[in-house]
Amino acid sequence: MNILFYGLNLNPPWVEGLRNTVKELATMLKNKGHNVCIITKGIIGEPEEENINGITYFRIPTASTSTYNDGSIKFIIKSLSKIKTLTEKYDVDVVHGHSSYPLIGIAEKFSRSAALFTLYSRLGSNSKMLEYNVITNYLLSFAKSRFVASLLKKAVDHVTCITPSIYESLPSNVKSISSIIPIGVNTERFNPSKNGDKFRDELGIEDEKLIFMIGDVTPWKGSEVFIKAAKKVASKRQDVNFVLFAKGTYEFERERLEKLKNMVKAYNLEEKIYFAGVYNNIEEIYAAADIAVFPYIEAFALMSIPLSLLEVMALGKPIIASKVGDMDYAIRNGVDGRLVNPGSVKELANALIFLLEHEDESRKMGMNAWSRVKKNFDWNTILGKYITLYNNIIIR
Repeated sequence: MNILFYGLNLNPPWVEGLRNTVKELATMLKNKGHNVCIITKGIIGEPEEENINGITYFRIPTASTSTYNDGSIKFIIKSLSKIKTLTEKYDVDVVHGHSSYPLIGIAEKFSRSAALFTLYSRLGSNSKMLEYNVITNYLLSFAKSRFVASLLKKAVDHVTCITPSIYESLPSNVKSISSIIPIGVNTERFNPSKNGDKFRDELGIEDEKLIFMIGDVTPWKGSEVFIKAAKKVASKRQDVNFVLFAKGTYEFERERLEKLKNMVKAYNLEEKIYFAGVYNNIEEIYAAADIAVFPYIEAFALMSIPLSLLEVMALGKPIIASKVGDMDYAIRNGVDGRLVNPGSVKELANALIFLLEHEDESRKMGMNAWSRVKKNFDWNTILGKYITLYNNIIIR
């Protein structure tokens, strides 16, 4: 089968859930003997065609940086002819678009192949904390509107949603051609046997507790809430340290890091809170955590459920997450982790102290999380669902 993936930011670096999901699906399809190529946005000066691990990337150079918004509109316009050209040249059987924005799926109408589109977040769930200008925010809202989504009925053969709530947000005419296929986790790579000693050695921490905030420093992911909760926890437990991560793809990351580091300094937590960068062996990094925290304060701009949440669950880690987006689709409160109200420093701090003081219960939650991922989100099962769907829409 010849498959063409299509989306805005599917290039390396592999630092974000959607592009990692697409990369993993493409790799597994390739390993099953299918031919996969990808159309995505490129930076001016990058190779416009490149083979990475057996998958060909066709880049449309419309951006000057690797940030998410740069050159996106130009990419969509220029990609219309590219999709048509490549589907004909490579005898593509299926075009599969990937995005949180239905507008990306509309572009698939210009292919002459069977067309599938995967939607990664609910309609209308744009972040209210994006630091873009008024025009850009309006365009993002329009690209995620019910009106644009309604046009998918005429653009693609089928729509998949990664959670039930995304499916429920669709217009009724699109629901008739839609189904639910969750994102997957490579449970050979992410599982409780992984060891985090190398990262602990890097930090110089051996026996003390490590609490990770998983994600990055974008405003909607709750870094300030995490730091304030860390202050409360550190006042009661001297044996606890905290880690935040920065990915390098957020346009305003330098300013955010400066603000957060000043906050850490003001709280006298410089010896307790560490800022980490990008790692290739992320499973070994996450494995160093005793507790993982997702203190998001609103629904996600790019994905309704973070891939990193499922990855950390697969590692068997106890988790505390905010009740936003589709966190509760993965986590059953009190069974696989703890859910707290978004923005509540008190609830987050109390939940952290509880898990630190009840280690047997924490371990049980972690193992429940691992079992849930293995049963419901394993890539081997999800891959089979996509291959079946590809074959069905080709036959139509």
